[in-house]
Amino acid sequence: MKRLLPVLLLCLVPGLLSAAPAVAQVHGRIYPAPRLPVSIAGLPAGAAILEVQTVDGLTLKGIEIAPQGGKPTLLVFHGNGSSAMRSVEWFAPLIAEGYGIVAAEYREYSGNPGKASEAGLAADADAFYNRAHSLAGSGKLIVVGHSLGGGVAFGLATRQHADALVTIGAFTRLRDMVSKLLRAAVPNEYDNVAAIPKLDEPLYLIQGTADDTVPWQMGEQLAKAAGAAHKPGAAFVIKDAGHAPDGAVVAMILRAIVAKLDGDGATVKVTLPETVHPYPFGQ
Repeated sequence: MKRLLPVLLLCLVPGLLSAAPAVAQVHGRIYPAPRLPVSIAGLPAGAAILEVQTVDGLTLKGIEIAPQGGKPTLLVFHGNGSSAMRSVEWFAPLIAEGYGIVAAEYREYSGNPGKASEAGLAADADAFYNRAHSLAGSGKLIVVGHSLGGGVAFGLATRQHADALVTIGAFTRLRDMVSKLLRAAVPNEYDNVAAIPKLDEPLYLIQGTADDTVPWQMGEQLAKAAGAAHKPGAAFVIKDAGHAPDGAVVAMILRAIVAKLDGDGATVKVTLPETVHPYPFGQ
């Protein structure tokens, strides 16, 4: 997710926040949509472009790869400056093991029609969820959200059911990312803290201690909220990792999560790198 803090510069120009150009600038900071059309060039074998229909009549393209051998399917929502192509690349280690993926792409992004907004991305998420649910079949469906995509994923998980919700570098609320003086100018809330009590699936938070986009303390606040709500799951803190941790490390954490989901309720022992520290909620 590209930094939202540069929005603070808007306050340096008198009257800018009340002008139409300011609205466009804030929108562009929240949704710096890449224009390169969705493509499967250079992606793993089996990658295909899919199309979904939203409830408000948009046809959106994303990317999918079917699961193999009963492996889980990942429904991935990327950060605000990323793309569906990057999602597939990031999770390539798991795809190579047979994991399926539905890499969602938002309205306004990568050649898709429409204009991004919190309500719009919620509609997009529901449409891609329907496709991912079908692709997963009898296998597990795990929703994964990175950065802004964490807000999309949290919202989806309050409306739909998955086997687990995993967020990477998620913030508490979008408006917490900007100065208090400017929060009224940020039109979309993405209130992840408020979503936690509404979840009906286990929650797993992944946060790097060197994240210079979303402070690691926000991950800590989300973990505390999950503990207070008595939600199953854990936080995985990666020492010295940035906002987009190494894909191989993220893959190891997801393997541990899947092992836990496949267990009988007891603690499943999975070897993780020394840089990764799991903290079950409420402990």
